[in-house]
Amino acid sequence: MLAALAFASAIHGNVVSVDRPHNLLLIHHHAHVGMMMEMTMAVRMADPRALAGLRKGQFVELRCDESRNPWVCVRR
Repeated sequence: MLAALAFASAIHGNVVSVDRPHNLLLIHHHAHVGMMMEMTMAVRMADPRALAGLRKGQFVELRCDESRNPWVCVRR
């Protein structure tokens, strides 16, 4: 399934919160190609195990499939 996702967008920013029961990461990201402003948004992780060890304030780099809502991402 993961190979079928087009992880086109790269975003990087700081973790605002981690919602492990719903497999969601709230991230305040910097401007990037395709979204030229910084903002805070929720993304779903393709693999819930990717949330392990994440904490508020931590810097992360993600690759995301923006065709889904919320975006589905993997850690880089």
